[in-house]
Amino acid sequence: MHERNNNWWSDSLVFAALSNIGMRRSNNQDSYCVLPAGTPRLWRAKGHVFIVADGMGAHMAGEYASKLAVDVVSQAYLRSSHDDAGEALRAAIIEAHETIRKRGESDEQFHGMGTTCDALALNSLGAYIGHVGDSRVYRLRRHVYEQLTFDHSLVWEIQRNPAIHPRYRESHLPKNVITRSLGPTENLKVDIEGPFDLRPGDVFLMCSDGLSGQVADVEMGQILELFAPEEATETLVNLANLRSGPDNITVIVVAVKATPELPELEKECEKADKVYQKRSPISMTSWLCLVGALTSLAFLAILACLSFDKRALALCLCAALTLGFSVAFLTTARERFFKKRYKAPEPNKTFGKSPYTSVRIQPQEVFDQDIAKLCQSVCDAVHKIAEVEPDWNGVQNARAMAQKARQQNNLVEALRLEFRVINYMMRELKNYKQAKK
Repeated sequence: MHERNNNWWSDSLVFAALSNIGMRRSNNQDSYCVLPAGTPRLWRAKGHVFIVADGMGAHMAGEYASKLAVDVVSQAYLRSSHDDAGEALRAAIIEAHETIRKRGESDEQFHGMGTTCDALALNSLGAYIGHVGDSRVYRLRRHVYEQLTFDHSLVWEIQRNPAIHPRYRESHLPKNVITRSLGPTENLKVDIEGPFDLRPGDVFLMCSDGLSGQVADVEMGQILELFAPEEATETLVNLANLRSGPDNITVIVVAVKATPELPELEKECEKADKVYQKRSPISMTSWLCLVGALTSLAFLAILACLSFDKRALALCLCAALTLGFSVAFLTTARERFFKKRYKAPEPNKTFGKSPYTSVRIQPQEVFDQDIAKLCQSVCDAVHKIAEVEPDWNGVQNARAMAQKARQQNNLVEALRLEFRVINYMMRELKNYKQAKK
């Protein structure tokens, strides 16, 4: 199902998420989580959080592992006391790893279960990524599509290792062997990438390998340029399924429209910064007031034990001095003791070596021809099912407009129209299958 947004941040962010079982699997072992910040304060402190996990294990173990991952990572990240979002993501993923590992050791049916995990946090400093496995996070910016995560797979580890002879790096290797995962991996190392600055127009895509294994990077980038997040997720999932859909497919698309303009929040944060600066060592004036209070209190105690004329007046004087110095101390040191400490984040601290791949996105005639043929195949398949009765006139008009756009060398519009026909047909087929159940 799709996840959509409608909240205070709607003017700055749009996202959609979709998970599909695929064409050959009996259950969906992927899990995902979208947690947009509920308040401006939470956005600045923790940000919007998006997580994708691709589980592995017999029976329901993989499904359980991925669900544990998204639940533990999301909650552990939000309650983390780390001021740095990257370190908070690392600690949250490690906690999920240990939880999955303990669960697998305590129950034989979950023995050996594991999962990949990608977590994306968007906050006031930028985008942070926590990554384990071969699920991926991409960013599209100004027609450049970049992979921001390193695949922890046998293929990538060998191909990216300069110490290995090129002849072995280029040899055929199994693509489904991963070298790191939550659960089975000993001494798990979590990759942290970022922070990446956020700019209006940036689009982030998170996916399991059910998508990246069937759709090339350059094709994903073209689809992200064609459609808004909700339509993009539907298009990507449909394309992966029409290319045999051998695995579960999970996609999250996050589009940055603008950086949130929150004057009242910035004012509050500036005030917090000033408070933090005031929380320097207690001033000499404060210390002198404290010494005066303690000295007056000592004299008060001594006088209380003595007997002489005008004792009551001396006691009152010492008591007044004690109270006065105490109030003066608490007043001059109030920022130290009564204001909540605010620690400014470290914007200069960076993680990782991202991006790991980069392709320039432009309309490709080969891709357009491929999608046109695919669209025709889908229409032919639907036509053979008598019970399915789509709006054939509308379909023919859309395809005619696509052909006209193609003749005018407008490949962008041609692709957009062909994909919309495919999506429409896939929805009709889905409705038909549900009606038959």
